[in-house]
Amino acid sequence: MNVRLLAAAAICAASFPTAALAQAVSAANDPRLNNQRDAFGVSSRQAAHMCLAAAEKALQAAGYTGVQVVGLKQIESKAEGYELEAWVSVSGGGPAWRGADGDKGGPLRGTVDCEVKRGSIVDLDFDDIPGV
Repeated sequence: MNVRLLAAAAICAASFPTAALAQAVSAANDPRLNNQRDAFGVSSRQAAHMCLAAAEKALQAAGYTGVQVVGLKQIESKAEGYELEAWVSVSGGGPAWRGADGDKGGPLRGTVDCEVKRGSIVDLDFDDIPGV
C-alpha cells in the first residue's frame, strides 16, 4: 500500500471518530477484544478500532463509497502488537469499480489485513478490492 495513503489514513483514524466503529458493532462486542494494554500501551480493542478506522479512511481516499466494515475475522496478539483481519464491503466508486454481480450495481466485498506494532499501524493491505 502507498505509504502516504497509509500515513494519511492512520492520522485520520486517530483524529476523527468514524462510521467504521459504529458499523462494526459486532467487532465492538467481540469477546476476542479486551481492554488489557500491552507493553506499548495498546489493547486489542484499541488496535482493532485503529485498524478498522484506517481501513475505512483508506477506502474512502481511494474513491470508494458505501464503505462498511462488516466484521472482525481474526485478531492475533504478537510480541510487539497485533495482527488482524476484517471483512469490508464497498457499494460504489473507486478505481476499476465493478459490482460483485458483474453489472456495476452490487457491493464489492473483500478483506483487510492490518498490523499494529508498538502502538502504530505499520501495514494495511486489502484483498479483492482493486486500487487500494
